[in-house]
Amino acid sequence: MRFLIIGAGALGGYYGGMLLKGGADVTFLVRPRRAAQLAERGLVIKSADGEFVTGVRTVQAAEAEAAYYAQLEVTGIAA
Repeated sequence: MRFLIIGAGALGGYYGGMLLKGGADVTFLVRPRRAAQLAERGLVIKSADGEFVTGVRTVQAAEAEAAYYAQLEVTGIAA
């Protein structure tokens, strides 16, 4: 299954990262600044089990409509 995670902040980053860790096909829809941060540092998840760092595939809004078909989109919104 192909996942498109909208945003790579605390919620989207965590759930998308855990899906990646489990072997899922995950892409993050992010803004240009966040895409640059992820390209430079990777996605870092810190938990009681330790630290997980991975590279991620990202797209931006204009690319997502034309170039990506997801079977499930996940939106994480923190208030």
